[in-house]
Amino acid sequence: MNAIMPVGSIARAQRVLSALSEAPLGASLTEIMARTGFTKTTTHRVLASLQEVHYAFQDPDSRKYHLGSALARLARTANRSDLAALARRSMRRLAEVSEDTIFLSAPEGAASICVCRELGAFPIRTLTIDAGDRVPLGVGATGQALYASTPEARRRAAARANERWMSDFNMSPELAEQCCADFQTRGYALNPSLVIPGMSAIALPIVTRAGRLVAAMGIGAINDRMSAARIEEELVPLLREEVGVLAEKFSILEREELI
Repeated sequence: MNAIMPVGSIARAQRVLSALSEAPLGASLTEIMARTGFTKTTTHRVLASLQEVHYAFQDPDSRKYHLGSALARLARTANRSDLAALARRSMRRLAEVSEDTIFLSAPEGAASICVCRELGAFPIRTLTIDAGDRVPLGVGATGQALYASTPEARRRAAARANERWMSDFNMSPELAEQCCADFQTRGYALNPSLVIPGMSAIALPIVTRAGRLVAAMGIGAINDRMSAARIEEELVPLLREEVGVLAEKFSILEREELI
């Protein structure tokens, strides 16, 4: 049986991590001791444990300590989990009414991350991506919606960096820009079988009142269910309504500094 970590050890680690979070340029051992009130021995021991799991690291030149990459990955995962929980009700409503597959993706640098997926009742399902999958920004309907809602200089830089990766999905920087222009004209992103033959999807970005791009939500189905009439008359209005609900929800949380 694995030993359970004492609560005191977790609390001490939390205090050291909090001290590091308040020092974006790094903190020396002395500074961490001052912020936590720990002795030199305790501070050393906690920092050593945090370094072992990559929650902290020490710069060999300045000798200052910083938050580690593993902690950053954990925080990103937690953030995506929060988004999934907040969006789940809207996604289920869409899946129930449309009977199609609903996707939620979030931007992360030059990538689009599938946060979660909700399956509808229609027997032929669109399973192009699953929760945790990463694709280049601009790939897929939700990726296109995120790309088109990203400032031009930033999205073009992402496309240049992702050019070889994009080619794996039948996409290129030039085609991504064309899809962006189509988004501006059409009012929503459309992926007409660009990634998976026979499967199409639409998507809209979720943007807070303050202009923060939080995520994009999309509906995917086989091409027979994605006629222009159904998209325009049924799916886009449904999607726009739920995106509006989430944009308002995220705006409230943003004002309260909870996201």
